[in-house]
Amino acid sequence: MSLKGGRPNKNLHSFLDNDRRVLSFAVMWSDGSYDGGDKYYRLNFFLSDKTVEVKEINKPNDGCYPFNMLLRRQKLSKAPVLTHYPDMNMRPVEYYGPEDFKCGDTVRIWTRDCLLYDCDDFTKMWYQHTLGMI
Repeated sequence: MSLKGGRPNKNLHSFLDNDRRVLSFAVMWSDGSYDGGDKYYRLNFFLSDKTVEVKEINKPNDGCYPFNMLLRRQKLSKAPVLTHYPDMNMRPVEYYGPEDFKCGDTVRIWTRDCLLYDCDDFTKMWYQHTLGMI
């Protein structure tokens, strides 16, 4: 780096400070289809790179096909733009951040309005110390 070789890693500081720190929320989606019902998920927000993953919470012998992941680990846009070519969008995209997730609010995950109804103890402490929210 001192000899002007290579590229500086802009996200290295965030990664070193927030590695393995995950904000975890309990999510409910009320499926209005014929054989729907309430579906429960776990939303994990990774502070190191601001990505989100959503995993389904399966109960044993509930009669549903075990589809574990609703959303793989990626940045979650507030208003997704569907194009024929992924990642070829020319419009600016706004992504969800930790300040957008509050218990009692709904989050739109690819046309699904999901209710955040609970979070773990680390998430409560992080919001209280970092953002000053209870």
